[in-house]
Formats: sequence, C-alpha cells, structure tokens
Amino acid sequence: LPSRPVLSADVFVLKSDDPSAYDEVLQGFQESLGATSSETFSLKGNTDLEDTAVKIIRSQNPRVTVTIGGRATTLITQQFPALPTVFCMVFDTDTLERSPALTGIPLHVSAADQFQTLKSVLPQARRIGVLFDPARSAPLISDGRQAAASLDLVLVEKPVKSSFEIANAIKELIWTIDALWMIPDRTVISKESFRYMLEASLNRKVPILAFSEGFVKGGALMALSPDYPGIGRQAGNLVKKILGGTPAGSLPFASPKSSIVLNLNTAKALNISVPPSVLLDVGKIY
Repeated sequence: LPSRPVLSADVFVLKSDDPSAYDEVLQGFQESLGATSSETFSLKGNTDLEDTAVKIIRSQNPRVTVTIGGRATTLITQQFPALPTVFCMVFDTDTLERSPALTGIPLHVSAADQFQTLKSVLPQARRIGVLFDPARSAPLISDGRQAAASLDLVLVEKPVKSSFEIANAIKELIWTIDALWMIPDRTVISKESFRYMLEASLNRKVPILAFSEGFVKGGALMALSPDYPGIGRQAGNLVKKILGGTPAGSLPFASPKSSIVLNLNTAKALNISVPPSVLLDVGKIY
C-alpha cells in the first residue's frame, strides 16, 4: 500500500530569522516532503514574536516541529519539550538537552572531515592551531584532539577566556603552526578577531581552515561548508521516520552534508598550489 501523504497539519517549521542560508534549508526540506507539506513561521530575529509562535503551534498541534536556527530550537525545546522536534542550523548543541523528543542536524562538520580535507590541500601540514574558550568549546576541542591524533596531526591549543585576549593569542600562536583552525566559538569569533586572524595568516603564510563559506569569501583559504539544501533534505528524511513511528530521541544527531569552499586568491597569496584532484571536488571557488 502507498504511504499516507504528509499533510500541512503534520509538520510545523519555525525559523529563527530569514537569512538566505535558512531559506535554502527550508527549500531542501520542502523538496523532501513536498512543497505543501508544512506550515512555516519566522521569528525574524525578534523575541516579541515568540509568544505568537507558541500560540500558533498550540492551535495547530502538529505531530512534528522542524526548527531552523538556535533561537527557534531553544523556544521549542523549552515550551514544547514533549513535541517531536528536528533541529537544523544550530552550532552549539551542548546547550540542548538530549530528550526523547529531539533529534537533528548540528551545523558543525566533524573535525576529522575538516582535517582530512585540509590534508588533501596541504599534505605537508602537521601542526594545526586553534583558539578557543574552554567554557564554551571543550567538546569541540576534544573532538579535534581525537581527529588530529587519528590523522597524525598535532592540535596546538590556545585557550582564551575573553575577546580581549584574542589579538595577543593570535600573535603567539601563528608562529608555531602550519594552519589555523577556526571553530564556532562565540568568545573567539567576531569581525575584529577575524581581521586579526587574516592579517596574521597573510603575513606568516599560514592558511585558515574556516567553518563557513562567509569566512572563505572574506579571505580564509578554505572551509568544509555545510550544504544547506542538503541539510533540509536530511531534516525531511528524519521527519518521515518520526511520522512513521520512530521516536525522535532514538534517532542520532546526523552529520551535515558538506562541500569544499576554496579561495584561490588566498591560495595564491599564501603560495599554495591546490592539487587538481581537489579542485574537482570543490563546491564553490572564490
């Protein structure tokens, strides 16, 4: 027998805001389930709309919610902890309580995949530096240590406790490493800190491995960047399983689909020759 079609009353999508990346996720999700398969509401980055969203969800009583962004995810997990939820576009999943109603696709690509991609471009690189706030990024750093060890790399760690320490920390770290690994740590990452990193990278000829396309466009050498429509399709597959009877909490967090983003102007400035085999796998070039 054919499966029952997914109805708009079954799924409610809540977005934190309306950046293009979120819309790409939504498009991929809708392609997976069908364009009319869900109702959608955006908080538009405005906390004043949270009460409205809660009232709409209560009135519609969906079987599953899909959240796109951290604000939307936090709102749903706090207000509807028993409602099966699939989250997307969330970097800091440590703030989410693992529950029988929650699964999703964290935005951060695994350190092992990032380092393996870096080695394909820079096979001679061995010492990978990282700035991080231990209070925020301990799990990411642990993941990085394990990944580095498995790939015969050394993770050179530089902990910081506030943004005021960034400039000096970069100056100290840059002379001891072959590449700089950027992670989504809110203490470390800002427009000003990226400017410091980029200046040190170009002066010292040390490439930056970033975590999103925007930083590559801004001058980092490369990133293993999430495939946003692909993340939406992954969310759609998780929703199908939940609607089919699988408890959301029994579904492990999925690794996001990703592709290589490369800045060839930066490669030239750093005297890096990118292997042709890597260029064939690049999703986007600047």
